Amino acid sequence: MTFAASDFAKSAPTASIEELARKLISIPSQTGIDSPEPVLERMAAWMAAHNLEPICLADPEGRKVALAAKFVAPLPGPSICLNACLDTAPFGDVDAWSFPPTGGTIVDNHLRGRGSADSKIGASIIAHSVYFLVTRKLPERGTIYLLFDADEHTGRFGGVKSFITRVSPAPQAVVLGYPGNDKLVVGARGFYRARIHVFGKAAHSGATTRRGINAIEKLAALIYAIKHAPLPGPTETFPIAPVATVSEVHGGAGFSQVPDKASCNVDIRTTPLFDGAMARDWLKDLVLRLDAEEPSPSRSVIEPDQTWPPYAVDINSSLVASFLKAGRDAFGRPIEPEICGPSNIGNFLSAQGIATICGLGVSYENIHGADECSDVTTIPPSFVSYVAGVLNFLAGN
Repeated sequence: MTFAASDFAKSAPTASIEELARKLISIPSQTGIDSPEPVLERMAAWMAAHNLEPICLADPEGRKVALAAKFVAPLPGPSICLNACLDTAPFGDVDAWSFPPTGGTIVDNHLRGRGSADSKIGASIIAHSVYFLVTRKLPERGTIYLLFDADEHTGRFGGVKSFITRVSPAPQAVVLGYPGNDKLVVGARGFYRARIHVFGKAAHSGATTRRGINAIEKLAALIYAIKHAPLPGPTETFPIAPVATVSEVHGGAGFSQVPDKASCNVDIRTTPLFDGAMARDWLKDLVLRLDAEEPSPSRSVIEPDQTWPPYAVDINSSLVASFLKAGRDAFGRPIEPEICGPSNIGNFLSAQGIATICGLGVSYENIHGADECSDVTTIPPSFVSYVAGVLNFLAGN
């Protein structure tokens, strides 16, 4: 049996989805600032009240980082996980907001506040989707997992990592509750990240002789080289090119000293033809050239941080086909698969052999910025696209 999103068009519990999202938004859960426990407790209470039996997950240090639930249909079949994050980006300059970041109000069909786009509204939609599927006993075969990660925006992804080590069997596919419905995201660039330390020779900034070697000036030359060094272009199968970005710079102290050390963070977005190893070698070559052209008492140091591979899910797979069909039906317009520039937990999951896509969510504005908001009129098509997509994937359509 094949399911169409239109079969569930009148079933979207929009008011309940809005209510849960508003409650989640009212609880600050800024990454690196707020404890995630209050927002996890709120979601756990909702899950328990809806017979979804929440399981709290902790990281290796014992910190609570996620909630999970599991539903097994009567017959064996595929397994799928719906996942959204409960932590958010920081508020930033609160004075730049025209409404409170934790207000959770709805004005002119716009849900307002941090997480109204990324991704407390997505968490509410997938929670209601699974509740709808389970209470109506619609899946005849397979397994559905529900996961809420409160350690996502940190970049540690403690929730999904704990989940993968705890569940058995691991899901064959994961669908992320992200905002946006223009494209179905089926892949992303990876990244290679490193900190680079360059060295000079300290001296008095007012000296007329013995001027030292200015580490900041040397780092500036490296930054220029990173900006202008060639990188491969896109390909037909992976139509986004690599890019290198200097994202943070430190160096010097005060006014009267020529700095003898300067550092920067470099983020290189990678592709299948320019992977993490190639990015490492590309950066190493630039640093070696710099040291040769501008020698210092100490060689520059590259301190690797994290590396994640790029990934792309086969657009002919049942996962992509199921959610593309559901999305086109739900939103009533053409939707195409897309490989995106920013990374997501699909990069991590793909390395575990788990296919990952980003589900079709709400339309939004100002994601991660002041006055973040989302269009509540797009909640119903998002909800039914998840319902129909999950059912068709589990049915093997």
